[in-house]
Amino acid sequence: MSHSVGVMYLGRLAELAPTRVLFDAPKHPYTQLLLAALPRLDRRGREKPPAPGEIPSPLDPPPGCGFHPRCPHGQARCQSERPALVPLPDGSQVACHAVQERRIPMRWHPS
Repeated sequence: MSHSVGVMYLGRLAELAPTRVLFDAPKHPYTQLLLAALPRLDRRGREKPPAPGEIPSPLDPPPGCGFHPRCPHGQARCQSERPALVPLPDGSQVACHAVQERRIPMRWHPS
């Protein structure tokens, strides 16, 4: 049992949240991608489209946010500036400019 879950991408925390918050309302685009890839009985037999883009080399990660080459919400700032892990009102922490700038709609589920 775990009270919180951390999601890492290329060796950096992308999201840290209470377990229920993370699974009910993932915020970081990478967390959303991971959870969308989980097998579900109601989708059995249907193919999942692969995630867009190429996985960057962990030995030579891209500048800025490491997920920006694959992120559907990435902008110029994401390519040059690494986002800080910022606390949110629901108890989660997210390292994502798109979340911090409210470019990704959020569903808040306070504990």
